[in-house]
Amino acid sequence: MKRIFLFTLFMTLILPDLFAQEPVKNRKERREQRQEKRMEEVKNLIENKTFVFIPTHAMPLGGGSIQLSYTFEAEVKGDSIFSYLPFYGVAYHVDYGSRNSAFDFSLPIEKYEMEEDGNAYRINLEVKNKMDYITYSMHVSEMGYATLNVTSTNRQAISYYGRIEKPDEE
Repeated sequence: MKRIFLFTLFMTLILPDLFAQEPVKNRKERREQRQEKRMEEVKNLIENKTFVFIPTHAMPLGGGSIQLSYTFEAEVKGDSIFSYLPFYGVAYHVDYGSRNSAFDFSLPIEKYEMEEDGNAYRINLEVKNKMDYITYSMHVSEMGYATLNVTSTNRQAISYYGRIEKPDEE
C-alpha cells in the first residue's frame, strides 16, 4: 500500500514537470547559436572600431609561412592603432640604431575605411610612421578569421593570418 501511494505521488507531482521542460538542444542547434553570437560580436567590434587582430601565421613575400608562437597583435582602438607585429623580409630603409620591429608602434590612424563584402568585411587603414607610410588591408570573415596585408614604402609587403578578438578590458 505504501508503494502504491509513493508511486501515485511521484506520478502526479514530479513526472509532469519533466515533460513540461524544453527539450535539450542538439549539437547542431547549439553550434548554430554559438556561430550567430560570434557573427554578431565580430560585426559590433568592427563597426565600433575596437578590436584586436591576433596573428597565428606570418607569410613574407619571399618565403613560406611562419607559425607565430608569441603574443603578437595589432589593436585598433577608435582613431589609433597599437601594432606589435614581427617583420620578415627585405627592408629598403631602416632608421639608424633601431632595434624594434618595423611594425611595433602606437600611432593615430590617418585614413580608415570599412565596407561589407558579402559575408565578410574589408578594412583599410593608413598610418604615417616617421618617413614610412604603412597600409593595413584586412579581410575579415563573418566568424572573425582574418587576413592582414601590410604594405610599407620602406619594406617588402607581408601578410598575416589570424583572428579578430575583443580587446582586454583594462
